[in-house]
Amino acid sequence: MANKTTLLTVTDLHRREVLLRALHEAVEHHHPTLVALVGDFLHGFDDNQGRVSVEDCARLISKLPAEEIIFVRGNHEDEAWREFANAWNAIGRPLRALHGECFSHGPMTLVGFPCLMGDESAFIGERPPLALDPDEWLPQVILPAGRAARTLWLMHEPPSGTPLSEPESVVQGNPEWVQAIDRFSPWLTISGHDHQTPIRTGRWYHRIGQTTYVNVGQTDNGPLHYCVIEAEFEGSSPSLPSRMQVTAYPRQETIALPDGTSLG
Repeated sequence: MANKTTLLTVTDLHRREVLLRALHEAVEHHHPTLVALVGDFLHGFDDNQGRVSVEDCARLISKLPAEEIIFVRGNHEDEAWREFANAWNAIGRPLRALHGECFSHGPMTLVGFPCLMGDESAFIGERPPLALDPDEWLPQVILPAGRAARTLWLMHEPPSGTPLSEPESVVQGNPEWVQAIDRFSPWLTISGHDHQTPIRTGRWYHRIGQTTYVNVGQTDNGPLHYCVIEAEFEGSSPSLPSRMQVTAYPRQETIALPDGTSLG
């Protein structure tokens, strides 16, 4: 019997109450095993534009009914991360803050990338900073996990050279991640950062070789944009899935990824 895992991913909430409330509704509706917040769930300043406090942000996210909640840093997780982490730890849920790290839950394996923008010192804590060149740290992260580490990469900055991010703007994609993708051919990458290009172009995914890139964009005041990833595995140990599909909301458009045996 196939072992199934459901993951809900979302980016760029920016502490907006309307989006945090909508996220809770989405998690209650889809019942995912895992929830991954791929950067900019916090916000770098207070402007009283519908944003909750950092402490309330931690409280609202901690109440999501999922087995694990995973965080990947965006450019807005700066000094406010310390306050967020303190509030989260007081609540008592495990704090899964990935910084160039692999994380497995049952058969599903994720790789959380750093964000090369902004001040990362609060987020990484006592962990060493990572080099800009992923060749200097990524092999040591994913090779011990084997093929399973190619399942899903979470990176706030979108890889450059796709229709999912403007090529010439402050939110342009990251060429360093293209280098890493070309080398290891992950099955799926999830990004954010560029809120508007996917909405403006109507493009939320792009395929290059064996990799599917996803960025569903985000609106400030809703509706919430997010992805649900449903993966099936042959066993309970970390591995590439035998089948995976990704559905983008509110578009309600689904794409299927190729069978794992075809990826080598």
